[in-house]
Amino acid sequence: NLGNLGNLCNLGNLGNQTQCNAKLSQLTSGLTSFNPESIAFIDALGKPGPGVTTGNFLWLGNYEMCGTGALGNKSTGYRYENCVVSAPLTLGGYPLALVWTGCSPPECRSTADLQDVFKQIAALINKSGIIHTDPAKWVAQCDVKQEFDAGAYAAVTIISIFTLLVVLGTLWYLLEPIIISFMEGGKDDTTVLVDAEETPYEDVDKQPTEEKYRSPNQPEWLLGRFMKCFALQRTMETLFSTATKPGQVLCLNGIRVLSINWVVLGHSYLLAITVSTYNGFTYATQLLKRRNFLIIFNGFPSVDSFFALSGFLVTYLLLKQLTKRGGLTPLQWIAFYFHRYVRLTLPYLVAMLIEGWLYRLVMTGPTAQQVTSSPQSSHAMCERYWYTNLLYINNLVPWKNSGSEACVGQGWYLANDMQFFLVAPLFIVLLVGRPLLGVMVTGGTILCSAITTAVITAHYHLGPASTADPNPDQFWLLYNKPWIRITPYLVGILGGWFYWKWGQQVTERVKILPEWQKVVCATPIWAITAAVEYAVVFGLYHDIQLNINQEGKPSEVESVSYQGLARIAWSLSLTTQILMCQCGLGGFINSLLSWSGWQLLSRLTYSVFLLHLGLITLLAGQMRHAFFLNPDFEFAVSYLGILTMSYLSAAVLYLTVEQPVANLEGITYRKST
Repeated sequence: NLGNLGNLCNLGNLGNQTQCNAKLSQLTSGLTSFNPESIAFIDALGKPGPGVTTGNFLWLGNYEMCGTGALGNKSTGYRYENCVVSAPLTLGGYPLALVWTGCSPPECRSTADLQDVFKQIAALINKSGIIHTDPAKWVAQCDVKQEFDAGAYAAVTIISIFTLLVVLGTLWYLLEPIIISFMEGGKDDTTVLVDAEETPYEDVDKQPTEEKYRSPNQPEWLLGRFMKCFALQRTMETLFSTATKPGQVLCLNGIRVLSINWVVLGHSYLLAITVSTYNGFTYATQLLKRRNFLIIFNGFPSVDSFFALSGFLVTYLLLKQLTKRGGLTPLQWIAFYFHRYVRLTLPYLVAMLIEGWLYRLVMTGPTAQQVTSSPQSSHAMCERYWYTNLLYINNLVPWKNSGSEACVGQGWYLANDMQFFLVAPLFIVLLVGRPLLGVMVTGGTILCSAITTAVITAHYHLGPASTADPNPDQFWLLYNKPWIRITPYLVGILGGWFYWKWGQQVTERVKILPEWQKVVCATPIWAITAAVEYAVVFGLYHDIQLNINQEGKPSEVESVSYQGLARIAWSLSLTTQILMCQCGLGGFINSLLSWSGWQLLSRLTYSVFLLHLGLITLLAGQMRHAFFLNPDFEFAVSYLGILTMSYLSAAVLYLTVEQPVANLEGITYRKST
């Protein structure tokens, strides 16, 4: 009975007869006469849907109706605006969140008026005796126009410069013979073009640079080399190349792709579960009772995989250079660090500008204002902490931060990786010059990190993982701090050093073994390492059940043991598997991980890492309806869509920023080294 709606909520009897009260009274009384404005107001308002008792507290209104039809008047400028209300709830002892949207008239946008409305609605909710809420904690945000600020102008300017360079570079590549001929007064010297060509992998030590790139007109030649760094013909050739070189660790391509897909999977499910759904409360509980779901709920080792891969590659490639050159000069060491900083930072900067300043300008939807204007939004965090990302200290500033209070939430990983890269040569050089001492120092550092992790876990009474602890507020102490996260990286360093020192010898010995001996040698090692990895991911099943059933928490011994040893166990197993693949004991697993098709996707993993979380946030801000998680098919479609968009967006970033910067920086890097 629409005519009784006003009496049900008492919207027209809120005490002092303010303009808001009068407007609400007018709207509710107009329902009996089917007033178009009243009908449109109710129609656009979010309403409780099916499954409230199972966790559906995402009550989204009709966003597109706000300001249109009966809810807007272009001639007078009178229009309803979309507003979103966020409210903490408790259902059966479990904390939940109400997200309620609708079109609000101009008279009802002051904090005082909205708080009066909240009190009435909260009182009605509390009458149920099942759901409880505190109206003082309700927060309303109405749509406001997102303005271009300095960060947005900087983002547009930098992206425009890269886009222009790509266009000019592509045209230069096409028209270079004509341009060179014109600059040289009509001379047709196409040999200059051939001599000036350079691939990112070319060995410039074979001949002096001056002889290799002879040109009758040096300034134009330098301009051409610069422009061709941005040419799509060149960057696309690099992206789609499947060429390999002796000594490449090809199995890392497959591991990289599978690991980044795992990261995206975890973040995608995080969106689906944390955003209220039709069946989120009950189905999330059901998911947590499935052992196979731990691959998502306890997917933290996916990040440790990248740390181990990074340590392995940095060590192996640096040792090859040290062997080849007999050491590095101070200038070459400076170039070593500068090379890394530039290669990582410029794509990182562009991704940060897009996520922090541009997404909010294009995000529209019933909950967009909540996403873009909250104190912890990407825009707010980037305005406050952008410099920490560029200095790679965002895992330390702010101090109490596990990713939620950061510009680009996943940037904590890059900060750790850069910090590990800075100290890696200390371990690597020691391993080369004094192998025994190097192993002792590296192993001792791993042990110290494990002990530190165990002590923090015991002191703060933390669980084995944030997902298995009823009080995870202190997990920022373990989540992103470098002295905790360095263990997989150091294990990777030891693996890279081992492969550089003995890899070829082991490979030669394996080659002469008959196939049956290879199987006998390899099978136990693969079985043990796989079992360890399984235990790291799925071994917390019982502890997580204790947490979700509110039956207690794991013992302190169990928590300390897992926190101190899990990262070491995972990275040691993964590094062993990489060595097995490289030394000829990988079998079909190595064939799968080394498949040439992984190379293209592997080149995009860094850009996928930079962009995917922003795309997920963009999706969350533009949602018009709730997720329905059961059956899993709907989420599988959503995940594959997010993953596909992440790779497509990554390809654009790779072709326009990441690879052009690598081409350009590669020229100066090789000259300096």
